[in-house]
Amino acid sequence: MDTKLRGFGTNLPLRVPFLYLHKLSNNCIIIDLVLSMISKKVRQGRILEVVRRQPVRSQEELSAVLKREGVAVTQATLSRDIRDMGLVKVRGCYRISGEQQSVPPDDVLRRAFGQFVVRTAVSGNILMIRTSPGNAHSIGVVLDAAQWPEVLGTVAGDDTVFVLLSSKNQGKKVLERIREFVS
Repeated sequence: MDTKLRGFGTNLPLRVPFLYLHKLSNNCIIIDLVLSMISKKVRQGRILEVVRRQPVRSQEELSAVLKREGVAVTQATLSRDIRDMGLVKVRGCYRISGEQQSVPPDDVLRRAFGQFVVRTAVSGNILMIRTSPGNAHSIGVVLDAAQWPEVLGTVAGDDTVFVLLSSKNQGKKVLERIREFVS
């Protein structure tokens, strides 16, 4: 049964198998059911959000994540959605075809830090990374792409990168993480 949910901040078409409505004395209606069957467009949008947000290695894993978010989907439907959206597996994880991988894998970080980082230090919420001449920009780009939650941004010169951290408490943590990649 197709219906429209109106008046609740959305106009999305929903397929509602069971809908329990409770009418209160003040003419308000309460919906007593999590709507698990949503339109194809909305479902595929949620799939894209999940794939962009976290690594997904299998249809079973994707189905479990969607279920936790209140979207029930069969394996056959999920398989069709993956095919229709053109998702591909890259290094064992689903990706959007043609979309660049935004977060570099650990081996890229290890190679860049190991090859170019000469010295590191921290002062409050600023981390200083000294590199070999001409390589600060490369380290800044890799750090920005890594999207570490503690890093607000980087400024790179010729041989020095300044990393602005979200708080002064994060300095030692980020410094240790970088040193793990260097050694």
